[in-house]
Amino acid sequence: MHEEPSQKDDKGRELPPGSPSGESPTLSFRSGGWVILAAGVISLVLILWAVSGVIFGDRPIGDGSNLESYGFQLDELEVPRGSLAASGNSRDFLQVYENPSKILGKDLMTYNSENRRPWIVTRDRVVGVVVNGESCAYPVRCLNAHEIIHDSLGGVPITVTYSPFADAPVVLRNETGEGRIDHGVSGLLCNSALLTYDRNQEDPVLYSPLLGRSINRRGASKALDKVPDVTLCSWRDWLEAHPDTSLVMAEEDSNRRYKAFSYLRYFNDLSDSLKYPVLPLPGMTGTEVNLPRLKARVVEVTVGDERRIWPLTLLVEALEEEGTDEGSILLTQGGVELEFVIRKLPQTAVVKAPEGSLIRTEPRLFFASWAANPKTAGTELVRTLPEDAVVVPRTAPRSPNGY
Repeated sequence: MHEEPSQKDDKGRELPPGSPSGESPTLSFRSGGWVILAAGVISLVLILWAVSGVIFGDRPIGDGSNLESYGFQLDELEVPRGSLAASGNSRDFLQVYENPSKILGKDLMTYNSENRRPWIVTRDRVVGVVVNGESCAYPVRCLNAHEIIHDSLGGVPITVTYSPFADAPVVLRNETGEGRIDHGVSGLLCNSALLTYDRNQEDPVLYSPLLGRSINRRGASKALDKVPDVTLCSWRDWLEAHPDTSLVMAEEDSNRRYKAFSYLRYFNDLSDSLKYPVLPLPGMTGTEVNLPRLKARVVEVTVGDERRIWPLTLLVEALEEEGTDEGSILLTQGGVELEFVIRKLPQTAVVKAPEGSLIRTEPRLFFASWAANPKTAGTELVRTLPEDAVVVPRTAPRSPNGY
């Protein structure tokens, strides 16, 4: 039988019997065409997603870096433009916690024992608020994930805000009706602190809770009504001082966020570096000496017209000289006798004054305190403990329930 000569391709390689010489194989669905079809479908889906925001308005506002992409008017600022920064997240990336669920603080021990994971424990920090005699604690781990909580306390609508990078809680009284500001997370920062915006407005006003006013309507700025009695302390100390307090519980859909948001590495950074711009920074003029670290925790205390910035490290050191890491320091400011209840770990302070005294307490990091009041902070900063201060180490036992 006559045998046909073998066929070869253009590179001299033998082709299988029956293969047409010099012709490329035909692409079919089975031979790989499905890959191209799938890639086309995926590309189409991505294109539709990209344009869906234009059509339906559901795309995030703010690209994380460009100030103008957030949709706020920034032409008439009442703060230096260099003090503003995008947080890296879009507008409303953090969801406001509306009308939070609560339990009585004295019931937390039972709650923790009945659940696999406790909500908070004794050393966890909380923002303690008192309005019209009613007290409530807002866990910092909850505020890390929301930064804004709309609530009602003592019959008054309030907005609890927290700026993690400034470690600064600010609580605002909020009006009802047309005058109410529906604070949302803007995605922008001013001096490394939260900026909110009014979600009721098409052309929103930006607000700085730390400064207590709007910042992007020059000549027409609106002041915010701050709640004066705000404390940042351990849960144990708050419950001890306010045994009838309520406690905000987790929002059901945010448990994963509570685990994900932590700023301990930022607070414990010994390099003292800041993540976002701050203007002005302490010590920029070179004339100030004996300043705390930029991220040192302080509490601003205002009695009457006298404001003082108290570094917690200064107060802790006074306790350590007495051989203890918790206790009280008694002193006088503005003619009012104050008691600072100090703890080293976590480093916190509860400021107590005689009933009826007009006192405002504002905890934050030192750089934030300075940037908010750069003209007066140098003279208001307490660098050494007053000679008449009395240090009282803690000797009394804790309550039986461990809180």
